[in-house]
Amino acid sequence: MNSKPLLEIQNLRTSFRIQDHYFAAVDNVTLTVNENEVVAIVGESGCGKSALALSIMGLHPQERTKLEGNISFRGNNLLSLTVPELNKIRGKEIGMIFQDPLTALNPLMTCGKQIEESMTYHTNLSRSEKKAKAIELLKKVGITTPERTYK
Repeated sequence: MNSKPLLEIQNLRTSFRIQDHYFAAVDNVTLTVNENEVVAIVGESGCGKSALALSIMGLHPQERTKLEGNISFRGNNLLSLTVPELNKIRGKEIGMIFQDPLTALNPLMTCGKQIEESMTYHTNLSRSEKKAKAIELLKKVGITTPERTYK
C-alpha cells in the first residue's frame, strides 16, 4: 500500500482580482486524499466548491488569480508546474467533471470521440485500440449498450 497521499492540499487560498483588489473564494483549505479514497466536497451554491476544484486543476485564469499554499499530487507541487507540465498530467492522471451538463459534453461530437480525445493526447494507442478502450470504459461505468453509446 502506498503511504504517500494521492492529493494533499495545505492552507490553500484562491483569490480573484477585481479591479485592484483580490478577494478570497477559497480560504485556508487543507485536505488529504489517499489512493482509492473517495471524498465529497459539499456546500451551498457559491461556497467555493468549483473554485477549489478548478484551483487543483490549474484552470483559473492566471492573470486574475492568486493561489497560495500547496497542492501536491503524487508528491508534485502542482502550483510550481508550468502549463505544459500540467497538461501532461491533466486528463491522464487527474481530471474534473464539470457540473454544467450543457458544457460538459460537446453535442457536436459523439461520446466515443470525446472519450478518445484524452487518449489522443496521453497515449500512443491506434484508432482501433482507442475505440476498444472507450467501449471498455463505457462498460466499466455501467453503460448497458456501450457500442451504441460510443457512436
